[in-house]
Amino acid sequence: MLIDLPQSALNSRGAFDPILDLDTRLFIDPHLLKHEDIPEFRNSYISLQAHFQRISKLLSASEAINDVFWRNADKMMQWSEVKGLCIGYASKGTSGSGIGPELRRRLLSTAKAIISKGRDEPELFELVGLLEEDFGPDRISDMSANVIRDDLVTFTKRIYRELIEAGGTPLAIDTKTDLPINPFTDQPILLVPISLLRDLPVALDWSSRDIIAQHNEELRQRVNHIIGQSWKEATRGLKKGDLKEILLENPELIDDLVKQYAAKEAQKYDFVNDRAGEYIWFSISRQFVKDNPLSLLLPTHPTTDDVYKLVLSICVKFKNLVENNGLCKLFYNEDGTAKHESAIQLVFFGISDSYCQANKLLIAPESDSGRGPVDFKFGTNMENSVLVEIKKSTNTSGLKKGIEKQLPEYMNAEGSKRAVYLVVDVGSTQAAINRLSEINNKINGTAINILRVDGIPKVSASRL
Repeated sequence: MLIDLPQSALNSRGAFDPILDLDTRLFIDPHLLKHEDIPEFRNSYISLQAHFQRISKLLSASEAINDVFWRNADKMMQWSEVKGLCIGYASKGTSGSGIGPELRRRLLSTAKAIISKGRDEPELFELVGLLEEDFGPDRISDMSANVIRDDLVTFTKRIYRELIEAGGTPLAIDTKTDLPINPFTDQPILLVPISLLRDLPVALDWSSRDIIAQHNEELRQRVNHIIGQSWKEATRGLKKGDLKEILLENPELIDDLVKQYAAKEAQKYDFVNDRAGEYIWFSISRQFVKDNPLSLLLPTHPTTDDVYKLVLSICVKFKNLVENNGLCKLFYNEDGTAKHESAIQLVFFGISDSYCQANKLLIAPESDSGRGPVDFKFGTNMENSVLVEIKKSTNTSGLKKGIEKQLPEYMNAEGSKRAVYLVVDVGSTQAAINRLSEINNKINGTAINILRVDGIPKVSASRL
């Protein structure tokens, strides 16, 4: 986290306390800017809309791709990934990607086509993720962060100053920006208000309640036949290119989409229940490790067997914490449904990383050598690395594929001779049980060890 003060020190000031060495998969939602009352951001949404309105005017004046108006519009869309936020979809570390020239060309072409239909609402740029491939929540977030970068800088400086005055230990300061430096990346840190973050921006999050307004019988019949009655059906049931084509053919639908988007309720991310399992794992897993120490020793020149024994000790400890100490609660939503597999992976990372730090053991979440990302890679060098792959029991198709194809390929790509396949049981179907039995028989005696973790919450002894 940012500084050696309780997490509440940042949260009470309206700031998100970032995990400095791993991106949290949350995003700045431009829709939330509209209702922001933190002083530094009261005019941010006005700035965002003004930026898009200037682009619209340039595109309206443009008569051909690459004319002077087009080029100026393109310059205003040249957004890079804003470093230092520690949020987004980076597969490892905290660096992401911006918007390249080909994607900008497609975005501007789409915007130009919509504007030519007489529609130039600035909200259209916030909705572009619905219409263009390769434009998801991370790029919507980057787009917003670029426009409000100065506001983020001012906010960060104020919050950091208040934290130091409250007794926090100062971090190194970047001489160019006067911002605190992330010790893991050597990049300046930018703090984000909690109230601007969501796991999925509103523009991409539609429900069946968002009914398409159909103004006449002919349009009603056509829309129902092609895209259904709600924007949820339209945005999830169609390819983005098809949806864009339908909107351009029916400008009334563009009006309706913008109107409904503008009226949608702004709800920030619920950090208490953490439905995506992206955040609470960090502080809770560290507390579990503090309360349940594990003594681990690694030789000065460890072999693969040495690393494997240590990794297996961590996995067994994780299993015990899940099965007997209530760590499994982090695997479930408030309504009892299991969270995404990534939530379990993050909890394991939080536990294992804490134990590794005490033993100077390298751990690389989602290590990738070209064949695809394995969940975790442990070791002190390439020769003694050990892989850990985690699967949820309900991932029936992935269970068999992971052990038969993915993990052996990862081991070959990473140069690893040993691996642990961690299967977390959050409720198994008979099909999953059969598959796991097949897998055990198939890999018996190989370099891969399967470890099953019972992740089903236990009934309290007082209720037995």
